[in-house]
Amino acid sequence: MMRKNMKNIMITGIVLLICTFASSLTASADSNGSLFEVDASLLNMRSGPTHEAPIVGQLEDGDQLRTFEEQNGWVKTFFAGEPVWVNSEYLKLIKEDHNKEDENIEDSNSISKTVEEQVEKENDVIFSSSEPIFIDLPKDYEFFLESREVKISEHAVTVTKEILEDYHIVLDAGHGGHDSGGTNNGLKEKDLTIKTASVIGEMLEEKGAKVSYTREESDKEFISLQERVKMSNKLDADAFISLHYDWFDDPNANGIGTYFYHNNNKSLDLAKSVHSSLIHHVDMKDRGVRNVPYYVLRNNQEPAILLELGFISNPNNFEVIQKDEYREKVAEAITNGLIEYFSK
Repeated sequence: MMRKNMKNIMITGIVLLICTFASSLTASADSNGSLFEVDASLLNMRSGPTHEAPIVGQLEDGDQLRTFEEQNGWVKTFFAGEPVWVNSEYLKLIKEDHNKEDENIEDSNSISKTVEEQVEKENDVIFSSSEPIFIDLPKDYEFFLESREVKISEHAVTVTKEILEDYHIVLDAGHGGHDSGGTNNGLKEKDLTIKTASVIGEMLEEKGAKVSYTREESDKEFISLQERVKMSNKLDADAFISLHYDWFDDPNANGIGTYFYHNNNKSLDLAKSVHSSLIHHVDMKDRGVRNVPYYVLRNNQEPAILLELGFISNPNNFEVIQKDEYREKVAEAITNGLIEYFSK
């Protein structure tokens, strides 16, 4: 499958009058920061100055940004009104040109005027920008819009491209029907996996991904491994993720493990990205990434991994994995892991 270009992030719910918006477009974030240009095809923006920090967005080659702080080779800028960090290795300093800045401001005012005129006629307009856009809101609060296409209406600004748009993910909630999987004190693995798949799917869809499920919560019949793989191969998905919770005779066994099959290098890359993100987000023992020929992995034509998200048989894990908060953390980790994987 051809690698798709990473799309950009949707930002919604910016409520303001169009007059306020139209007069506030500017070409720079702050006159005090140093101006840089991205010198890489894609550059991840992270929540902290480390490769392990979650990815919150991406910049493209030629994008410009201002930086305000440096830590160990990372520099701070702003994204969606929040501080983010990028690796300075992929930035090149641009000489400040005040005349050019004045031209940019004039250009942005021109754009604002055009937008205002069109809104009066059409209520909603679409315009494209070849450069990142900064929107200055009242009280020095600002949004950086990474998308190249923006929809503007009288009461909202919506970026129309999302970071996982055009990617298709298959979520496989393990077990189901007559197959309960592991059990402990009345809790069945099949019920845990379907709840987890639902939370993950919602978060992925929020990022623009198309999500398919091998089984739904309403399904009462057992779905065979052959049927699950057949579905994945037929959909020609970009990634297949099988969700499980482990069980072992020894109650001391605990932690998170990720599995792939060695015949697919993309599966190994997917496993590494998702597992690393899980260990970063979830406070559980790291059981590593392992090469195991599970049926749903070795017969899958798409990049495929199987996740064991804790032990039902371990008292501490058992207490944690039942909580909604845990499923939210797992969903965030898997989403960030997929973003990392697709950005490579």
